[in-house]
Amino acid sequence: MEDLQVTPEITESKNKNLGKYNKKSIYLNHGKYGYFLNYNKVNYKIPEWLLVEKLDLELTSKYLEYKTKYNEKKPKSDESD
Repeated sequence: MEDLQVTPEITESKNKNLGKYNKKSIYLNHGKYGYFLNYNKVNYKIPEWLLVEKLDLELTSKYLEYKTKYNEKKPKSDESD
């Protein structure tokens, strides 16, 4: 019998479930412009310096926390001038 190795293959599926964060699933997707994360119906672009092969639930959750805090601090533009 062959020894089967379980290795995550990103190219097999369009989206890969990385796990749950705050009771919601995080998906790794590959689109027209590269890899991105989908969490809570929001897409997050993965920067080029972040290796997709190294993504796990811990690293992904930290990245999502950073992006959420960054977006909260970002000043909103006033378009009602």
